[in-house]
Formats: sequence, C-alpha cells, structure tokens
Amino acid sequence: MKVSIDGILGTARKINSQKELEENNLNKKKGDIKVDSVSIGTRLTTRLDAIETEFREIQSSLTRNQIIRDGIEQLRADIVKGSPDQQTILDNVAFEGKNVLRSFVGDTVTEPVLTKKLEDNTGLINDDVGRIKKLQVELDNIVASDLVGRDRLSKIMTNIESLFNRSDLADIENISTLRPDAVMRLIK
Repeated sequence: MKVSIDGILGTARKINSQKELEENNLNKKKGDIKVDSVSIGTRLTTRLDAIETEFREIQSSLTRNQIIRDGIEQLRADIVKGSPDQQTILDNVAFEGKNVLRSFVGDTVTEPVLTKKLEDNTGLINDDVGRIKKLQVELDNIVASDLVGRDRLSKIMTNIESLFNRSDLADIENISTLRPDAVMRLIK
C-alpha cells in the first residue's frame, strides 16, 4: 500500500468538505426549526386571542340562559299559585338591560309551554357547557405544547375553571344529557 502526502491531504480535504456540508445542512435545519416554532407560536397566540373572545361569548350566553332558566322556574312556581305575578316576572327578568324571559317564553304562559321552553333552555345550557369543555381541552393541549407563555394560559384556564366551580354549575350532571357512567366507560 502506497501512502503519500498528497493522498492524505486529498482525503483530509474530502472529509473537511463533507463535514462542512453536513454542518451547513444542520444549521439550515436548526434555522428552519426556529422559523417553524416562531410560526407555530404566532398561530397559538392568535388562537388564544380567539379562545378568549369565544370564552367571553359563551360565558355571556350561559349567564343569559341561566337567567332565563331561573325565570321559567319562577313562572312555574307562580302558575301553582294561580299566576298572580306572571306579568311582573315576565317584565323583570332581564339580561344586559333586555327582557330575555318574555322574548324566550312568549306572552302565552301555560304549563306545557313552560315545560317545552325549559327543555329548550336545558339544551342551550348543555350546548354552552359543551363548548366550554371543548375550549378547556384545547387549552390543555396548548399547555402541553409549552409554546405559549404560562401566565396567559393560566389566566384563561382559571377563568374557565371558575365558571365550572360556580355554585349553579357545580351539579352539571343535573342539566347535562351526558351520563357520567357512560363517559367513565369511554375514558377507560
């Protein structure tokens, strides 16, 4: 085997040039990763803005529907008494300055109408609660990604959790059509 200085230098140049190509490719990939993470971070921030807006809308809708539910219960109790306060209840139950009970129930108040409206209202509340649960799952996934600041996420999560912890939503199974035992079987 013939070893020469030129042969050794030639092999060393080839190895160095190959090493430089690999380093350039690695640096390019790292740059791409940084650009991708910035892009994903920007998208997550935009989505968080949308989630905050959606949360406020759902919270408003849920509050409105709970006020209507309370008004329907007042009307049902009033019917048992012979409806002496029906007009007062219809006029006084309002949300954000608007009379929501009269527009939801109508002017004809009977037990069958109230039963149907209570079912409709329960469906609306279930829809709101379902939307909030979906937002909470999405936020949990964003938290797991660890690509957005924890302060902002914790603020949104605290708002959602406080909504579920409110006393009128503590027994959510009373107004939800989900059966807890079926959900547990699905989770397992």
